Amino acid sequence: MTKNRVIIYEEAGADPRADVLAVGNDHGRTRVRAVAEQAQLEPLVAELIGEGVDRIELCGAFGAVWHARARRAAGERAEVGAIYYGFESLTGVASYKQRFEAGEVLSEAFLIVHEGADPGKDRIVRKRDGGGRTTLVAVPDETTAAEVAGRLAAELQLIELYGGPGPESAAPVIEAVDAAVPVGVTAWAVAFPAGRGRD
Repeated sequence: MTKNRVIIYEEAGADPRADVLAVGNDHGRTRVRAVAEQAQLEPLVAELIGEGVDRIELCGAFGAVWHARARRAAGERAEVGAIYYGFESLTGVASYKQRFEAGEVLSEAFLIVHEGADPGKDRIVRKRDGGGRTTLVAVPDETTAAEVAGRLAAELQLIELYGGPGPESAAPVIEAVDAAVPVGVTAWAVAFPAGRGRD
């Protein structure tokens, strides 16, 4: 169980010191922060570690290079995961990236698994200048994440799922949207003991 987790994504004009969304209950605390540019990521990670955050998840826009930098900034003091996309989502996420960079109006949802969350109350919509929006919804479990994804799919071009243990949590969401929307899921680095590699 995560006691103190922060999810980080990039948004123009964002203040990295302010919580975009916060969910707290007996099961722990999950907050969402946004950075205005990727260069703000490492200082933010260091600041969050100093506050006692034990788990950090990065949105898919950061990619592997910034994931590695965030892990270095965290050291051994917190787990750092990042959103990655399975084979079934590669065409869709490549299209999203191309359309986003071309300035097309797009919308995405971040579904955040946090035990005890209420998706009716624990949600926020961030509208962008010129159109498009990011919808953040905290859900109590993967089943509810799939239900919310199914309801929102027609309005979205991208979904990212946070808080799950791995691909098992993404499968119901992918099935709920019938692979029509790319779905990313948090991946965690696996540390191998010294002298041992992957067999």
